[in-house]
Amino acid sequence: MIKSILNRFVGPEAEGRRLTRDAAYIVHALTEEHYGPIRAEVAQDLRKDIDYTMETFVRKDETYGFKRAMDNLSRMHNEARKRRDQRALTSLTLAIIYLKAEKVGAPAQAARDSILAYLEEWAPVTEENSGAMPPTPG
Repeated sequence: MIKSILNRFVGPEAEGRRLTRDAAYIVHALTEEHYGPIRAEVAQDLRKDIDYTMETFVRKDETYGFKRAMDNLSRMHNEARKRRDQRALTSLTLAIIYLKAEKVGAPAQAARDSILAYLEEWAPVTEENSGAMPPTPG
């Protein structure tokens, strides 16, 4: 009984609900009129941020990859906040939410889905390499 009440406020299910709510709010705000001019640019930056982070940190190091990726994204987010760069702040916030949702797993699937749907609409992948990393020789 107490454990079920506690799981409502802490744990993966609560984290998944929070990430889903935050992702839905930001994606909805991006589709509103006042974000119109930077909507596609945010999507392109977001795709590059996610691809770069996954390739550089997460896929290379199973043990510490998420921690290093979060540290890198948080550092870039703080720099964007100091510069007052709304485009970078928005894309990095969504990248952080996506990465946290990857780590949480199934409870945060809706957050990942909403971010990926936004990316598919505004920055679809046109080839195997999205441009975040140099093309692999091949």
